[in-house]
Amino acid sequence: MNSTTSPLLMVPLDLEIHTRARHLAAQQSTVEKGKRVYLNALAVYAVHCYLKWLQIPTDLTESDCWNPVKAALSNVADLVIPHVGKLECCPVLPKQTVILLPSAIENRIGYVAIQFQESLDSVQVLGFAPAFDGVNPPAQLAVSELQPIETLIEQITRLEDAIAFLQTDDSVAVQVRSVLENKPLSEIVAQFEFLYRTGEEFEWRYAGGEILAVDARAVGATRETIQPDDSELQDLAEMLMEKLAEIWGDVV
Repeated sequence: MNSTTSPLLMVPLDLEIHTRARHLAAQQSTVEKGKRVYLNALAVYAVHCYLKWLQIPTDLTESDCWNPVKAALSNVADLVIPHVGKLECCPVLPKQTVILLPSAIENRIGYVAIQFQESLDSVQVLGFAPAFDGVNPPAQLAVSELQPIETLIEQITRLEDAIAFLQTDDSVAVQVRSVLENKPLSEIVAQFEFLYRTGEEFEWRYAGGEILAVDARAVGATRETIQPDDSELQDLAEMLMEKLAEIWGDVV
């Protein structure tokens, strides 16, 4: 992250959020878990405030980090952006140069790093990292590898634009919805965005087809429906990627 192009973004933390975080931490079985849950809650709240300033809606009540049981079972600091997906909010302690990424989490659209100081009156929004491969995610991320926080806004906009397209009467959008049935569009869009951002164009057809095939099989397991074959799904994936490429243009 180039600090010369991104100004410091400080978010104040008031007494009310500290009280909520302490109450959540007090319900944990160990001091170590309590500290982790406490910092996670503050980090999630900071990202919520930052997005609120930008008039981007979030839903704190749907975030697993506020559930004492779920917070105890896993290192989770998620923030829900309705109809778009979940962000993981990663606390970064003073002098820490490497961010340890939580394992066993799914469907994240990216990671926001929050820098803590000795005083907890405020925190700094450090930067953003877009989603990684959900199958083999890295265990850590260097602070120096973070992208400017503006990249997060671009990411949210891309996902919103793609979801809006899939809600139209375009023939490709209609076919995709038919394959997915009631599966959230945000999940499939996040997977195709990752493929678009990290894959080569020649991979779109087959990798995209596999994404659709996984979802089609999941639907078929719950309902007796005739599922399209692999070649049909690959055709659909290729057409979808072409449509999304027109919408997204060059990815930063």
